[in-house]
Order: sequence, then C-alpha cells, then structure tokens
Amino acid sequence: MNFVHLAWDNIDKYGEYVLLNFESQEYTNTDMERLSNRLGHGLLKMGLQKDDRIIVFLPNIPEVLISYLAILRAGAIVVPVNPALSPHELSYIISHSEATMVITSGDLAGTVHSARELSKVKPLVIIAGRDPYPDSIPFVDCYADNDTFLMVDRPDDTTAAIIYTSGTTGQPKGVMLSHFNLYMEGHSDAQSCGICDANGTPLLDQVHQLCVLPLPHVYGLSTMALALLARGTIFLMRDFDIEQILKCIQEQEITVFAGSPNMYACLAIFPDAEKYNTSSVARWISGAAALSLEIRQAFEKRYKATILEGYGLTETVSGFSMQRHDRLVKPGSVGPVIPSAEVRVVDDEGRPLPPGHMGELTIKGPIVMKGYYQNEQETARVIKDGWFFTGDIGYMDEDGDIFIVDRKKDLIIRGGFNIYPSEVEEVLCSHLDISDAGVVGIPDKDYGEQVCAFVVLKEGAQTSKTDIQSFCRESLAKYKVPHYIEFCDRLPKNELGKTLRRELKVNLDSLAAVGEIPI
Repeated sequence: MNFVHLAWDNIDKYGEYVLLNFESQEYTNTDMERLSNRLGHGLLKMGLQKDDRIIVFLPNIPEVLISYLAILRAGAIVVPVNPALSPHELSYIISHSEATMVITSGDLAGTVHSARELSKVKPLVIIAGRDPYPDSIPFVDCYADNDTFLMVDRPDDTTAAIIYTSGTTGQPKGVMLSHFNLYMEGHSDAQSCGICDANGTPLLDQVHQLCVLPLPHVYGLSTMALALLARGTIFLMRDFDIEQILKCIQEQEITVFAGSPNMYACLAIFPDAEKYNTSSVARWISGAAALSLEIRQAFEKRYKATILEGYGLTETVSGFSMQRHDRLVKPGSVGPVIPSAEVRVVDDEGRPLPPGHMGELTIKGPIVMKGYYQNEQETARVIKDGWFFTGDIGYMDEDGDIFIVDRKKDLIIRGGFNIYPSEVEEVLCSHLDISDAGVVGIPDKDYGEQVCAFVVLKEGAQTSKTDIQSFCRESLAKYKVPHYIEFCDRLPKNELGKTLRRELKVNLDSLAAVGEIPI
C-alpha cells in the first residue's frame, strides 16, 4: 500500500470539498491531488529515485502538505525537520539521511545552505515562495505539466518517513515509520478522539481542524491522515497568535483543536477571551508535553470545556494513549491505549506487572516504528519480540488508564521537542571560559520542562550567564539553549568520572528552596 491511498479514498468517498484553508486561500481535495501529482512527476523528472530521502524544512505553509503527498506518491521517503534547528544540527540530518533534496523557504534558505556546506552530502535545494535564492530551484518550477494520477505502490512495511529525534547517545536518531504505521495511526487517532467510529464513519457534523502546531513533525502526517479520513478541513496557521486562534475558532466554527500545554496556558490567561465564541470546539486535545493540573483547571474553568490529553513518542507515530470524550477523564492519567495497540507494564527483567504496579511501559502493535535508520544496535535494544520499550516509568489502573510517573531516560522534553543533555553539555564545554557543565530538565508549568545548566568556569574566568546563552544560540536551536544557568565549583561525579545528574536535580531542589529557581 501507499499512504497516499488515503487521499484517493477521500475523493472517492466524499467528492470535492475544501481540504485546506491557509490565510483565506482555499485548496480543495482535488486541488491537492492535482498539485501533488504535478510535483511528484516534476521531482521524478528532476532525478528523484525510489526510496530517496527528501528533507522538508518549512514553516506552516501549504507546501508542506503538498510536498508530503508528492514525495510519497513518487515512492520516496519524507524527512520532516523542525525549522528551528541550527545549520550545525541540520547538517547532521542531511549527512546521516543522505538526503538528495531539501525543500525549504526563502527565510530559511540561509540556514539550509550553511548546513549544506557543513554536510558531507550536497542535496538539491528547492525554495518555496516568491523570492529567488542563489544556487536553488524555485518550488513552482518543480511542478510538471503532467497532473495524471501518480502513486508508486509499496509493500506495507516500506519506509514512508524518517523523523529525527534525540536518542540515548545524544545524537539524533532517525525513526523509520512505514506506510502502514502512518495509515493505522490515522485510523486510531480518529477513533480515539471520537471523530470517527471503528468503521471510519465521521461522528461530528463537520471536522474543522485548527492546525497551529508545527507540520514538519510527525504531527503533520497525523493531521493530514485525520483530515483525509474524516472529511476534515485543515485551517493552517503559520504563527502562534492567541487572538488569531480565537478569531479563527469563532469565524470558521473550528471543531477540533490540538495544542501543547503552553498554548493552553496562554489561552487560559488571555485577557479578551470572552469576546470570542469557542463553543463550536468539540475536541480540545493536548499533547507534546505533560499537561499540568494547574493549566488544565484554569483552561477548563474559563472555557467551560474538557481537554483530552494524549501521550506518545515519535517511535509510536505520535500518540499511543488518549483520554476519551465518552469516559471519565482521570487527573494525572493520559487515558487508555488507542485501538489496535497494546500496552504492557514490565519490571526490570521484562516480566509483565499487574495493574497498579509501577514499571517500564512497553508498546506493541502497528503503530510501533520499523526501527532506527542505520542503527540496528539501538533498534535491537528498544524493540524486543515486537514490544517497544519506551524508557518511561508508569502504571495502569484496573480500568486500563495509563499514568506516566517518570522517565528512565535523561531526555528533556520542552514544549514537545526532545533535548538530550549531552548535546547541550558538549556545546557549553566548547566555550573558552567553561571547564565543565551538567544539564538537567527543570519542571515548567507552560513547557513541561526547561533546560537548566550547571556550569564550572575555568580559574579566573568571568563570563556572564547572558554571554553563555548567546554562545549556545550559535550552535543550538533556540529551544535547546539553557533557560537557567547556575555557576558551581564542581559537578558531582561517580567513580568513573560520569556526572551524576540525579545529584544535580537534588541541587535544583535546594535552589528552589531559597527562591533562586522556580520549581
């Protein structure tokens, strides 16, 4: 099969209707079909081969979804990349994926070309937008005149997307998702959210999805799948603007809103919220990071609505659990497992544990990734007998609701984006005035976590926290730059010289007690 079957089935089942609305410009499902066919034929004419990797490095604009469909139609592999990455970070993904093309926009072209210079491979650069850029091909010039139906059929387990996420070594890992993974996640999401029934029949009179979260992410593929399955219309926003969000909800009668906890926090405190009618929203969905009880209560009291929180990983094509609209939402729970998947809580020996007992969450089913690209060793470590070991500690109650307690990994998750401490530590230690650094996550009610760095300066050095943050911005994406920096004389180490992050977290509690860090 090919994930693009969903697009063809959508037209066959529902006829022509508006699938995408961006800044008042409408694209019907047949428009998207025609444009993605033309782009797919054009990319093939430019030399695209089956299973080539194409990076999509774009803000929230229609070209993201057109590119996804075109790349998959042509039998190639989509590599969505967060446009906030620095040239250094992007260059690693270009090299590791051996990308043959990068689709980006004029305002990001400088980042892409800098990354290309740093990379061992030199992909073709395609620029969306009206502004020309040297050594690049305009996106519009990639459209072929031929708009005949294009779909290279693939076996179910063929890789459709590679999505890079931080791993246990600190280097980004390429999560390989198959066409079947994406197809099944779309069906499961639609059913879990109460948007479609088990047969795929829409349960809402209209499905108007407001899309504010970044599309160059696994979320973008899930959003597209949901719209195609449920006769949905995606209302796409380029930037996060609370007033524009509320205005769009009222004017377009939005029925489905998916946001991160920090978005809900902003909505909860927005001073003029009462001016807008948000009663059309049937499903308020939260993901990307843990939703605090404080944010939930503030939002639900003000908007007289219930947030449905989901939980998942890139390795499970986004969410593997979701609170349901038709059952009790338990505080602290992330709901039951989605249809088609299984969750098991196991002890350190991999033995299943009964309800109420804490252990590592493991997942099995068609939403589990194929593995990590060019990393068989790490794949074998986390997938055993079809079960994916998440590294997250939690438990299930008697009703099957899942509760996440802690993470085995040291991974920091800020606003839904993964940050590995060793990556930040490496940059800090390259500063001429820093002799050692340790990085941990600090709880944050809006973003889930913030990055906190403990820094040991070289003797006689007098650099400031602001200077260190500016230095980090040269090599790291903005969200990875330490939000808090604490100077110390030395870091706690074990007998092998490894930094004890658990001891750093104890130090955080001490700093919080005297008011130096808000926890």
